[in-house]
Amino acid sequence: METAERLISRLRPVLAAAVDPQDPQPPGEPILLHAEVLHQMCTADGLMELLDWSRQGLGADPLACMWLGSLRWYRLITGSYPEHAPQPPARPLDQALTQLSRQGGFTARTGSGMTSLRGLSQGQMAYPSAPAQPESTDSAVLLRAVPIGLVPYIDAPMRRSWVRQAVALTHGHPELTQRAEELADLVHRLAGGPPAEALPESAAQQQAVLSAGLDDDVAAILDRQLRAAAGAAPAAASAHTEASAPAPDSPRAEAPASASASAQFSASSSEDTPISGAPLGGSESTGELRTIYDVIEELAQDWEEVTRAR
Repeated sequence: METAERLISRLRPVLAAAVDPQDPQPPGEPILLHAEVLHQMCTADGLMELLDWSRQGLGADPLACMWLGSLRWYRLITGSYPEHAPQPPARPLDQALTQLSRQGGFTARTGSGMTSLRGLSQGQMAYPSAPAQPESTDSAVLLRAVPIGLVPYIDAPMRRSWVRQAVALTHGHPELTQRAEELADLVHRLAGGPPAEALPESAAQQQAVLSAGLDDDVAAILDRQLRAAAGAAPAAASAHTEASAPAPDSPRAEAPASASASAQFSASSSEDTPISGAPLGGSESTGELRTIYDVIEELAQDWEEVTRAR
């Protein structure tokens, strides 16, 4: 596979690795997610919107697209947009996540993502030259650099520029920004290579440096995502992942099977009116059960469509 094709195919397992519970979930119990995992997904969706505009030959501002994704995340967590902020058009991802949250498919960990919420609360788009919270060293923001490392067809300077813009929306400490740039480069390098049974020693050493100061939950998420980026098996797979793992050479080998995960949750009706197009995460009209893995699957399919070479 070409480097770009590998990058594109690994969005699915990388996002799934971020939400994968380490213990089997009892039926009906929501998966507990760090809020920055959801922010990461919304950032990936913002990048996809940017790439879709580019595919159509239309100019788009990377910072604005990621900011709109962050505003959608803010609404998902708090229930409303920041005061004085624009209300971005709904996209299938935030529609699906809102529905799934109401159905009890997941819940955000109490207190997680607070620094990012504060950074967005003023409703103004921040810039690398004037970041939202220039003194903040809350390193959970590093998770937002991961999907940027998976964007194909861009060079290293552009990738690092996008990382600086993403971090500046909510944070801005120079050391933290540099770590985020290095993480995106590491993800890009791992995901662009052939599948590996384990992280290369140099990558493991860099991971240890980048993980310094992370709380245990975020460090564990990052570890799983880096392994997924490299095509390596997780250090300790959850029961449903082991039971449904595809062949090792499959581009989806690292992703939990949504069919088995779907049995964990019960669907309920949603007050939201679906936007145009097929809603992410299944169909209520057919009674199909939705899970966070269904949402990731649809997001990854859209990512592949938008980034497919033409």
